[in-house]
Amino acid sequence: MECKTELLSLPEELLTYILSFLPWQDILRCTSLCKALRQIYMSSSELQYVTELGSQQLLPVSNDHIPVSERLQLLRKNTRAWSKFDLRSFEIISIPETFQTFTATYITNGHACFWNPFIDSVRIFPILPRPSQKTIERNFSPDSLCLFPNHSNIDIFMDAAQNLLAIACAVRDDNYPSDEDSYIELLTLDGGSVHPKAAGPILFMSSLWLPRSRENFETPCSKLEGFGRHIAFLRFEPLFAGTDSSFAFKWRLDIWDWQHSTSSNSILSGPIVLELDYDGSPDFCFLGNDRFLIISDDLKLYSIEDMSQSPQLLACFLLPASVWDLQCFTPTNDIACNSHPKMQAQWISDPKHRLLSLVSHSSHLVFVISTRVFFDDFIDSEGMLATIPWTCWGPPNSRIFLHYFPCRLGVSGNRALYAFPAAGATKDGHPVSSGYRLHLMDFSPSAVRRHQPGLGRLVNEPSTVENCQSGEYLTTFLPYVEVASDKTFSHGEFVEIWLDKDKIYLFRGNIDQVTRMNQLEVIEMQE
Repeated sequence: MECKTELLSLPEELLTYILSFLPWQDILRCTSLCKALRQIYMSSSELQYVTELGSQQLLPVSNDHIPVSERLQLLRKNTRAWSKFDLRSFEIISIPETFQTFTATYITNGHACFWNPFIDSVRIFPILPRPSQKTIERNFSPDSLCLFPNHSNIDIFMDAAQNLLAIACAVRDDNYPSDEDSYIELLTLDGGSVHPKAAGPILFMSSLWLPRSRENFETPCSKLEGFGRHIAFLRFEPLFAGTDSSFAFKWRLDIWDWQHSTSSNSILSGPIVLELDYDGSPDFCFLGNDRFLIISDDLKLYSIEDMSQSPQLLACFLLPASVWDLQCFTPTNDIACNSHPKMQAQWISDPKHRLLSLVSHSSHLVFVISTRVFFDDFIDSEGMLATIPWTCWGPPNSRIFLHYFPCRLGVSGNRALYAFPAAGATKDGHPVSSGYRLHLMDFSPSAVRRHQPGLGRLVNEPSTVENCQSGEYLTTFLPYVEVASDKTFSHGEFVEIWLDKDKIYLFRGNIDQVTRMNQLEVIEMQE
């Protein structure tokens, strides 16, 4: 007679190992139905860490030098700090005068990045680094970025996680304006030398591009962006008749696998337009290593798994007919794995479960969209690519808010941060007639499921906003938990909002000059 071994008769270490292969939801189901498995779960930091990461829609990063029990403590401590949302502990960093106006700013991996295109100057420095943290600090003096003579820098991209500085530049030759070539240089941020992982020092454009003018033509739009091994450059190309004046335009997007090739076969281009409306320019964003979105009057989802060919269209997500001129403000550093061991985070956001922020300035609307909708199966029963109406995908996967504050909504992972008008606002302890409070919104399933009365507000009922352009009413109902700050701000008091896994960054400006920023307020989320 064969001897049968029951599951619960196995050693506890083996049961823990078996359970660790299950999805986090199944671990919770098993341990909620069986008292013995529940006891094993409660004594296992490994299983609790797996379920904690999964419920917050995070992915683990290999950090064997940090014990799992310590990583679990850090994760839970971080979650509790965000739920309290205390803005009273902060530090002020002065912004150099060179970068107070006409400057592109962003935060990446705990570093502040500045680029002033008017003087062609770049600066990157760490923000309140920990003693053991690997950091980069560099100040590129004016006109020192590009190696080529007679150059003009069009856009830059900085990635502290990969120690990468990419510079899109145009170079004139003796026959300018008849001939002008464009390149993307790949340098290290900390030393300015050619990046050691790059396939070559330069990425070549697939065709001639005249980024400025044969006389006075100015580039209407360009965007240089990267994620992992991919770099993409979006720009408008002027089409010329027999004269030097342009008669039409079309947009073009090139994507490179910069670590393996200096040329691009992954190219998209848009329709020819006779008059270019800058507000109607397309935008794009990476959704991870294998797909990205083109954002225009709809959202087109593409696969870039095979870089030897043009991106493959997977699906088209229709937007409300009255919404256009959308711009994407979604950093990807929260889903990027660092190449520096000492810069490694313990966890990153799951590209399949994070937030996008899209803004329509003409309609005064900001969209917060969960990326989970972009990772479904999009082939219909007849084998055709899907075109998905807004009413089918939009309302359950998004929230729409009115956009009147002069800076964008910040997102990181499943958290969003924005300023809303404050009812009964006070400043310095005194009532004020108008003001704004920062609202932190957590869209993760764990925040919604674990919400307790008194710890923020659970928002699971539908909300409706009016499009001021068309009068159309739009209803959405992606659930979230909201915590409002006690601190009140004036309209225009800060001009940029950023956040990452443990800090909030407020670029403060002059209220009378909303384009000028002179201070960076850094708020650490601590218990």
